[in-house]
Amino acid sequence: MCICALLLTSVSRAQVQDAVKAEREYRIKPELVPQKAKDFIATFNIDRSVKWLQEVGDDGASIEAKFKYKGQRHSVEFTKDGVLQDVEIVIGLGDVSEDTRQEITSYFAQEFDYFKVEKIQAQYNNTVKEIINRTAKKLVASTLIPHYEVVVKTRYSGKKSKRYEVLFNEKGAFISRSQISIRRDNILRF
Repeated sequence: MCICALLLTSVSRAQVQDAVKAEREYRIKPELVPQKAKDFIATFNIDRSVKWLQEVGDDGASIEAKFKYKGQRHSVEFTKDGVLQDVEIVIGLGDVSEDTRQEITSYFAQEFDYFKVEKIQAQYNNTVKEIINRTAKKLVASTLIPHYEVVVKTRYSGKKSKRYEVLFNEKGAFISRSQISIRRDNILRF
């Protein structure tokens, strides 16, 4: 009985790890964006225009603002009503602490024969209540603890490569993994 439960746990864990992520992003006009979302983005005092997108995925639809702020690419996601969901900032692997970076690369080395990190984002969604009450200046200067969302290209010996979006906590411990089912080329880039 115990062995069956252990096997079921292993199988369901593998299925969760390799969940397929299918999402699309469509450009939308600023007039379609809730005022609450526009007001939050306005605190960044951005010189360039903001790209507003609607993201449609398995878990529903959301609105996303993409822009550069202080030389870094930001992606801020809101519900359809303009309620903040998360803030993601594109960073380099060198921006991650040494211990966390070792945990992340160790995970990939154990899981795959080959891997190449394509993008890392510091994701601030575990502290949304704190983020909501901050302006852009306070957010950037804060001590909020991010999770790390890593887009990685992987391959096992003799098999086709696959791309995954893998989420790690602030210490580099694995949280979840989703296979990317569509090419990122048809998702709006900066």
